[in-house]
Amino acid sequence: MRLSLALVLAIAVGVAAFAVLRDDDGATQDTGSVTLVGDSLNVGIEPELGKLLPGWQIDAHDRVGRATPEGIEELRDLDRRLAPVVVISLGTNDPDGSEREFRRLVDEAIDVVGPHRCLVWATIVRDGAARTGFNHELEEARSEHRNVRLVDWATLVAGSPELLAADAVHGTPEGYERRAEETADAIRGCPET
Repeated sequence: MRLSLALVLAIAVGVAAFAVLRDDDGATQDTGSVTLVGDSLNVGIEPELGKLLPGWQIDAHDRVGRATPEGIEELRDLDRRLAPVVVISLGTNDPDGSEREFRRLVDEAIDVVGPHRCLVWATIVRDGAARTGFNHELEEARSEHRNVRLVDWATLVAGSPELLAADAVHGTPEGYERRAEETADAIRGCPET
């Protein structure tokens, strides 16, 4: 009887350990390194990301007012120094009607990042509204590449417009906090490389 009880307990412990270790959606990362390349919206989340990702090395290359062409140039310059996770916030400062060029640059970013890194890109809001054409290009890129993750800032803001500052582009302190939380979740959800 004791042997049977011990065997049952050993099996139960083994099953519980397997259930805890197994993750059907892919492993989540507790530590790692991330490179940020973006505009003022990335600048706004930098302090929060540091708090949300303790133990992570964060290398930020963000600049206020940056448009996508300049951001992708920065990404190219960093090429071999990029971390396993790359977070991009670009497209807010691009001119209306440049969706085709934006998509070309998104594809270039995906090529630079390569298939063995994870690329996290935030959807775009300007003047209080989603930039639908730009976000469509990001959605298509995500559907075509398994290593691309989106932070759905546009949906978050649509549901909670108070997350936007008075300029209808940048986040309020709470907005940046929420954007950083979503970004940290996307980063942790990247497949380990």
